[in-house]
Amino acid sequence: MSNQLDRLRAAFSGTYDIEREVGAGGMATVYLARDLKHDRRVAIKVLRPELAAALGPDRFPREIRIVAQLQHPHVLPLHDSGEQDGFLYYVMPFVEGESLRHKLDREGQLPVHDAVRILREVADALAYAHQLGILHRDIKPDNVMLSGRHAMVMDFGVARAVSAAGGETLTTVGVAVGTPHYMSPEQATGAEHVDHRSDIYSIGILAYELLTGETPFKGKTAQAVLSAQVLEKPRAVTEVRPAVPGPLADLIRRCLEKQPADRWQSAEEVLRELEAIATPSGGITPTTTRPVKVTDAKLATPGVSRRSLVLGIAAAAVAIVGYGGWRVLGARTPGPDHMAIMPIQDLSGADQVFVDAMHDQLIVALGQVPGAIVSPRSAVMLYRSEPKPMREVAADLGVGAILESTVFRAGDRMRINVQLVEPQTVRQLWSNSYEIDVSDVFAAQDSVVRQIAAGIQGAVITPTGTSR
Repeated sequence: MSNQLDRLRAAFSGTYDIEREVGAGGMATVYLARDLKHDRRVAIKVLRPELAAALGPDRFPREIRIVAQLQHPHVLPLHDSGEQDGFLYYVMPFVEGESLRHKLDREGQLPVHDAVRILREVADALAYAHQLGILHRDIKPDNVMLSGRHAMVMDFGVARAVSAAGGETLTTVGVAVGTPHYMSPEQATGAEHVDHRSDIYSIGILAYELLTGETPFKGKTAQAVLSAQVLEKPRAVTEVRPAVPGPLADLIRRCLEKQPADRWQSAEEVLRELEAIATPSGGITPTTTRPVKVTDAKLATPGVSRRSLVLGIAAAAVAIVGYGGWRVLGARTPGPDHMAIMPIQDLSGADQVFVDAMHDQLIVALGQVPGAIVSPRSAVMLYRSEPKPMREVAADLGVGAILESTVFRAGDRMRINVQLVEPQTVRQLWSNSYEIDVSDVFAAQDSVVRQIAAGIQGAVITPTGTSR
């Protein structure tokens, strides 16, 4: 290993200072390094030598460039890729955190609400990539990084790039594109056409493992596992863990259908189902609540008949509606002109002062847009320490749109991703990505806030000041 590390250090001298190996997988070895030009920590993935020899120095870098277009809060971006002295490599940010695999190895089964939160973010990343025509093809816990409370999917499109670059030569070097325990039946059988529904199958496997601590298909050899993926019916999640809510178990069962046509047909569908499940009415009951059984004995209050008590309750309900319940029963659903600007996520972990100031500035700027009604800062800051599903936040604040943003900085370059979402449908109303130079922090912040406000105004506010 020391010889390999020395060769790598010599090959990347002047570009990356490679510190140490941090992990290895079926296709690549991962090294922690410092990007000398930008003075930032990065993860360099170097493909296995036999794989690099099969792919050649030109096609893989050309194929993997497609991945560089992905810009999403839950997708780990690609910084660089190429060939250096016979090494094929690609470079990603180094995430301070752990992989989902490490968390599962340490904890086993995850609490249901944690599993649903992670699955929602993975499904969100998949929905975004699928819209651009990019499949992952290797969704598994090893390819999901956890940073704080959030999940980021890495190696998007890498399996596809390897497959496209290597073609039939991969089988001659014994390299399987994908991981047997997470492969769809069509991947397992080497089907010529594999589409986005293969990723949906894999997210079903991932969900099963998060909730039960094990994958649904097992075997002593990789071939035995692949055979099980094609032929065997998985044991129901609720047989392994009865506490899993029925709607969540049904979602997983449909993800794991053998025929792609019988699965959910898009990651967007899966995301909507997970959003619904994450609400109290969708199948996950808050742990602090307990059903209360009302018995005849409790109703038999001395001197009060059942009929009188029922009429009294009805009258009280009418009074409540008359006082304030009209907001629930009579008001129309808020439009996107009623919006909440959620606290900005600092993915690089070094810019909290910047993101707090930018959050305040966004609230002020959008509040000045004619026709827009923006929740005050004090209302949204509660959700930084006590996050809730998007639909609950919207219901709490009485809004029809939520703006979510992330910031990631490397040196003087900062990438800001923003998306305005309709909470009930999880439909993206507007989104954009900005890359700015923060050497002049105030000018950069002013510029991007103005652009965001103008973009949202154009997307959801009509010239007359009403929502579209």
